[in-house]
Amino acid sequence: MRLLAAALVLTALAPSARADELAAALKQVQQGYESTKSLTASFRQEVESPTMAGKLESHGTVSFEKPNRMRWDYAAPDAQTIVSDGDTLWIYQPEEKQVIKAPLQQAFQATTPVTFLAGLGHVDRDFTPTLERADTDHWVLKLVPKTDKGVGTLYLTVAKRDGTVDEARITDPLGTTTRLMLSDQKRNASIDAGRFTFTPPPGVDVVRPPAY
Repeated sequence: MRLLAAALVLTALAPSARADELAAALKQVQQGYESTKSLTASFRQEVESPTMAGKLESHGTVSFEKPNRMRWDYAAPDAQTIVSDGDTLWIYQPEEKQVIKAPLQQAFQATTPVTFLAGLGHVDRDFTPTLERADTDHWVLKLVPKTDKGVGTLYLTVAKRDGTVDEARITDPLGTTTRLMLSDQKRNASIDAGRFTFTPPPGVDVVRPPAY
C-alpha cells in the first residue's frame, strides 16, 4: 500500500517536480557510484522467462573493484565462479568441468547491469533515464540503453540515503527478467588481489569464443 500510494502521488506531480525528483535521484546515484571504489556483498538472483516452467533462483557472494574487476561465487547446487581480472573474463562451471574464457569487453557490453555495477557503465552516458516510482526511502529508476537496444531495460532500486543500489532488474526483449538483490554491502574495503585472478584447475577444458 505504501508503494502504491507513493506511485500515485508521483504520477500526480507536475512535470517540473517530476524532473526535479529524477535529477535528484540521478545525482545521488552518480555520487554514490563515483565514491565507491570497491564493493563486497551477498546476492540473491531470480530469473523468470516465458519459456521456463518456474523461477530459477541462486545466491552467493560478489566482489567488485573498479574499473573492471569482479568475482561472483554462486553457491551449490548450481555452483559456478565468474572472475574478471580487468581484461579477461573466466566462467568456471565445475559440474561441466569447463571454463569459458573471453575478453571482458567482448563478453559484456557497458549497458548491462553487471558491468554498470563493476564500474564500466555511466548512467548519463549509457542510458536514457526516467523515474519509475519513489517512496520514502527509495527511488526506482528505469534505464533504457542508448545504443544497444537488444540488451534490455534496466531498473535500479536506489536508496535515497546514499545512492546504494539495493536491486537491479533487467528485462530483455524476449521477456526474460533477471532480478539481482544485494545485501550486507561493504564499500571501499580492501580486497585481496587474488580474488580477481583465476587459474583453471587441472583436467578442466578451457573454451574460447571463435574471435578470441
